[in-house]
Amino acid sequence: MAENRVSAIILEGGASKTTIEEDMTAVRKAVVLDNIEKMRETPGIDQVILGTNYADLAAQAETLGAVVDFSLEPFHFGRRVLRIVGERGLTSVLYMGGAAAPLIRREDLAWMAKHLREEEGIAILNNPQSPDMVGFTPASAITLIPPPQSDNELGYALTDLAGLRRVMVPNSPWVSFDLDTPTDLAILSLQRTAGRRTTRALSELSFRPDLERLAKALGRVESMFSVIGSEIALIGRVGPPIWAFLNMNVKVRFRVFSEERGMKALGRQDRGEVVSLVGHFIDREGPEPFFAYLGTICQAALFDSRVLFAHWKKQVSDWDRFQSDLGRFDLIQDPEVREFARAAQAAAIPIILGGHALVSGGLWLLAEDSLAVQGLEANRLMQF
Repeated sequence: MAENRVSAIILEGGASKTTIEEDMTAVRKAVVLDNIEKMRETPGIDQVILGTNYADLAAQAETLGAVVDFSLEPFHFGRRVLRIVGERGLTSVLYMGGAAAPLIRREDLAWMAKHLREEEGIAILNNPQSPDMVGFTPASAITLIPPPQSDNELGYALTDLAGLRRVMVPNSPWVSFDLDTPTDLAILSLQRTAGRRTTRALSELSFRPDLERLAKALGRVESMFSVIGSEIALIGRVGPPIWAFLNMNVKVRFRVFSEERGMKALGRQDRGEVVSLVGHFIDREGPEPFFAYLGTICQAALFDSRVLFAHWKKQVSDWDRFQSDLGRFDLIQDPEVREFARAAQAAAIPIILGGHALVSGGLWLLAEDSLAVQGLEANRLMQF
């Protein structure tokens, strides 16, 4: 069998409505350019295609050797990928969202490219529930499924509907960490392996002082990992890979409240079906009593607040979500979200608010950093 030709597709675009979204977008653009550079240097990846509506990003990507698919038409994820595959006659695809894997290594990319070149009928995923990085061959499998609304749905569609065999990327924070919130940027700012463009964009953020305060709080949480008897609560979409890694590598005791994994990919959020036990406690007692009680059973908490917002059946704006993460509760417009963020900020213990990456790839990065400070090698016997 002849080897397949592997084409990497990165999609990044949108329309920023506020200054904080503009800043987030600037970092995402920098990540895209750094990842294009890595892909262009990775053996086994034949070409990189960028789909975008940002003219400045398109111009910079072309200078790095990427093929640009520029369009100002209304965006639909599945139809865009389908069109790119069909018009360009692609045979194997390695897709990444623009905010996916800002710390991905060349060896991770090479591993995926090798499998796509040498195998047939596979879908490579970085997350079994809601992937934002998907490799698939043959590329024509995209024609066998209804065009998905988002990349989170692509993994299920390719395996369950198109019949491709699921292959999981060897799990690590470098393939599971992505950028969606200011908290993710704070975690990224602590990493020494971020690309040079990404590092520069982080240093130029207008909310840099708030990001630095958040990074210090994350640093305090990280310092607990090596202290026997410390207890940290993890609330939200906590998955098996990070839980297994923590069990093998850190000394802290965790209280894990894992709920609603895959709520986007399964359509539960869109249908208003998300139900949270933690959310029920907050509904009954109020956020301030909840955080007061939480402070009696642990010394810190990482809280994926998006599950709570979905439990409330709210379409929380990016502005309110991001201000909540940064602790700027006085700027939040929704009164219920504002009271929740205020109570978190006033709690007796550090409460870090964020999205899925906070309790998955971001938490994993903090654990890796803690081990490095101690001069310890991570135990990586278990892969998912």
